[in-house]
Amino acid sequence: MHQRAVFFVVASSLFPLFGCGQAKTPVPPAPATVRTTYRVIGGVSMGAIGSSALGLTHPERFDGIAPLGGPLDAAFFSRMLDRFVLGGFCTRAELEAIAAQDPVKLNDPAVINACARPATPMKWEHANDFNHWHVTNNGGTFDRDAYLRMMGDLTLAYGNFFTDNAASPYAPPGVDPEKVRHVAADFCTSPVKVSGLRNLEYNPDGTYDAITFCDGQPDLYFCATGEEPVDFCSDPANVATPLPVASQDAFANAYCANKGGAVLVNKNDNALYWLKHAGQVDPCRQPARPVGMMLAFDYNHNGRRDYGEPVLNNSHERYDDVGADGCANAFEDGKGGCTTTGGASGDPNHDDYDPDTNPAGTENDWKYEKGEPFRDDGLDGVPNTHDQGEGNGTFDQNAGRTRLFALDGRTNFTALDATSQKRINLLTDGGIRDIFNLGLMAKFWFGAVAAVRGIDHVLEVRDFAAIPGMADRVTGAFTPWNHSWTQLPRDLLTLYGKEMPTDAEFVQGEGDHVGTPGEAVDRFQIVFNWVANMWPSLPRPETPFQDTTNRNRLEYFQSTKLGAKWEYAIALPPGYNDPANAQVTYPVAYLLHGYGMEPNGFSGTSAITDIYVSDTSVQLRPVIYVYPNGRCCYVKPATGERDCRNQDDTGASLDSVPGWERECNSGTFWVNRQGFTPTDGTLYGDAFFELMDHIDATYRTTKAAEVEAR
Repeated sequence: MHQRAVFFVVASSLFPLFGCGQAKTPVPPAPATVRTTYRVIGGVSMGAIGSSALGLTHPERFDGIAPLGGPLDAAFFSRMLDRFVLGGFCTRAELEAIAAQDPVKLNDPAVINACARPATPMKWEHANDFNHWHVTNNGGTFDRDAYLRMMGDLTLAYGNFFTDNAASPYAPPGVDPEKVRHVAADFCTSPVKVSGLRNLEYNPDGTYDAITFCDGQPDLYFCATGEEPVDFCSDPANVATPLPVASQDAFANAYCANKGGAVLVNKNDNALYWLKHAGQVDPCRQPARPVGMMLAFDYNHNGRRDYGEPVLNNSHERYDDVGADGCANAFEDGKGGCTTTGGASGDPNHDDYDPDTNPAGTENDWKYEKGEPFRDDGLDGVPNTHDQGEGNGTFDQNAGRTRLFALDGRTNFTALDATSQKRINLLTDGGIRDIFNLGLMAKFWFGAVAAVRGIDHVLEVRDFAAIPGMADRVTGAFTPWNHSWTQLPRDLLTLYGKEMPTDAEFVQGEGDHVGTPGEAVDRFQIVFNWVANMWPSLPRPETPFQDTTNRNRLEYFQSTKLGAKWEYAIALPPGYNDPANAQVTYPVAYLLHGYGMEPNGFSGTSAITDIYVSDTSVQLRPVIYVYPNGRCCYVKPATGERDCRNQDDTGASLDSVPGWERECNSGTFWVNRQGFTPTDGTLYGDAFFELMDHIDATYRTTKAAEVEAR
């Protein structure tokens, strides 16, 4: 460039600074934009687990994620399994002493309960141990049978949470997966015995066989006078040899002969009694439900799991949950390091986990953190057995737990880049008495969100009407159909349920899995308003006040990922079929149903929005709602044929058509199924994104775009 040209350029740029010449009007910066997909994923119960797993492993596909009932928080779920659902047993030394005195006493609840060690729950957490599981009939019957069905389906989905087996993601080591896929009639009386399995806590030297066993929910009986529970263990013969199911009526009637007669409890007629007594193992009656994914140690060599005999849990190497600083509180120096003398009080390094005050804390957060001491002795915890992970210098956990954390909402949200964390809106809720502690899991997940967003940019409330602007000024009742949603933080957690419900409220489900009927409706009112207010700058199409066209449908498409027809329900908004809207596109919300439900049974919830979309005073945004099928596919073992609908082309339920069987008990959890063998997987998670592409190709959906920040 010539010198004159250089001088001209430089001088021209300096003149405005010195007041010479005409100042140019500054060009405003381009407005901030954000990639917007106009897609939301959410769900309830099983659907909450699925929406969290799918949404936070594919955040680029969604603007919002709404796990209602809380995601399956991997750390808390591991705590619940290890300390509660699989816990509470006497020590090995105590059990051996009992067996030495009298092997029969291992099946005597009076003896075993005297040395049992149930863990202490935190606030709102249910007290559980293996012989006493918390139950509910809120949103379905969740008793011991239901626990085992769901645990079986979770195992098929994620892999075994208790052991590792190279021959099967599902079956424990030493057990043929076909024996637990299609159980024989004598499964409960002829268990599979596996010798030599080590476990630090209960079988370090391999003395005891590990066996398959049966469990399940026993019938409940009480005497009509005073509702005294029938005690089947009152006869020592039943302790030594549990009573066959066919004989329990006669025993109950004899027990209550002078107490008004025996009553077989119906959970619907006497729900309060059922809620207080169901979920417990009755060791003095023969169990009938096979447990395919667990083993128990047979301390008295009688070929069954007795009341006191522990289940095998070789899920991870043993570690000290003292935080990434490697120091227990008593040895922390207050500078992030350790002392050798100890004696400190409190939490000098400020690393104790707390979802409210320190959600990034790593001490007592129920998961291994790099820097925490661990025993490199493999999954069995016993040195010199050369089992998986032993001596490799890294902390190991089994495949099921590893996959659980890989699909974990809290883990994946905190791992997102800053742009993705900022872009995605998050909604969750949970009952404080949810049977599976999903309200607590929602709180832990949301604590991680608050730590990233900042406490001033999220909202946690303890009641629906506590959401700002949502309480009726006269009655105080929750009234969400208004324009206050635009003033709220985009991330919301609602914890519902009274701290001290009456018995009647407890029976109605106050603060439970689904909640009372009123709580259930309020939960859906929140999600529909939250979704509709997510894109305030998107033009809103006109909608006719009355739209009676057929907008709710059960459809299917040919899924390549599943190799079968896969069904879904869809609810098109009012005005979608109006010729005036022929060129209008709509955002899409995918809502995933709960365990045991079907898509057409869940799609009716969108009817809540119809009146408010058409109501000119509310003008709720019209949105397409899609309800995927979360039931497992049917297969024909004889031919390999598959169908991922609940009815065939004639409308017949595939449950009733000979030759078909489901791949699981009920639910897929919307993740790629691990199956019974290493080649038995099903791509349920991948198929969901195939469904999204099908919806975009079939319906008028709004395309993703870069828009001004929402």
